[in-house]
Amino acid sequence: MSGIRNLIVLLMLLTLAAACIPAAPTTPPTLQVTPTQAPPESPAPPAETQAPVETTAPAATPTTAPSDTIQAATNTPEASATSPAATTTPELPEEAILILEPGPGSRVTSPIRVAGEADPTFEQNLVVRVLTADGVEVLQTPTNIQAEAGQRGSFEVELPVELNQEENIFIQVFASSARDGGITHLASTGVIFTPSGPADIRPRDPQPEQIVIFQPTLTQTINGGVAHVEGFALASFEQTLVIEVQDMDGNVIGTQPVIVEAPDLGIPGPFSADVPYTLSEAGPGRIAVIDPSPAFGGEVHLASVEVNLEP
Repeated sequence: MSGIRNLIVLLMLLTLAAACIPAAPTTPPTLQVTPTQAPPESPAPPAETQAPVETTAPAATPTTAPSDTIQAATNTPEASATSPAATTTPELPEEAILILEPGPGSRVTSPIRVAGEADPTFEQNLVVRVLTADGVEVLQTPTNIQAEAGQRGSFEVELPVELNQEENIFIQVFASSARDGGITHLASTGVIFTPSGPADIRPRDPQPEQIVIFQPTLTQTINGGVAHVEGFALASFEQTLVIEVQDMDGNVIGTQPVIVEAPDLGIPGPFSADVPYTLSEAGPGRIAVIDPSPAFGGEVHLASVEVNLEP
């Protein structure tokens, strides 16, 4: 009986041992499956890494482009606005014959008081005249600059104008040449004449010269049959001036229109022209630049420079 018991115990031990042996290898495979299943989760990080790259790139592109465009648009006008200002603002002298009263657009009655200031002239003489809108001369009278010879001074005169109706008139004040009697400088103002009051006098403020001649200069010798003329001016009608070359007797021996290069009408600007002339004998002459009036065919303004002319 003891032998059978021993056998049974041995069989039980072997059974237990066999049961224990497979249990040990069964657990490790379970542990090995876990690490082998972990790697499939690794593709997720690449997906997260690529996503920000795609999102960031488009955001950077639109932000930079508009910034450059705005800067370019802002800087360009600034440069273009400052350049013309430097070239179109030369230093100009005071108006050589300045009519301070009556100013443009005034309503005047007889007698018309005309007052102003002027640069020195030959024997300090000036001439004042009144023209109707169609160019008919109503009155002309001399006056003097109230200053020593060679000095700028004031002038004043009263004009007994006789007109029967209200109409536009032009008051001109000019200086003449002692050599040929030609006009050397002229200024004008347009007013409304009324036979009866009330008057409405609008004074004019001092202003720079309307026509300045830079070339030729005083007593410069011009030859070769062409006079080069440069200056800065305000033109009354369509930016157009007329340049005349006059001989020693005041005869016009060359003439040419010129356009003032200004940005808009009513704004002064530079002008330049080569004016052909015909001359047989050398002598003194004059270059005159005229602002013509479309209303009566006369002069709104005139400036000149005395030169020496040669064929």
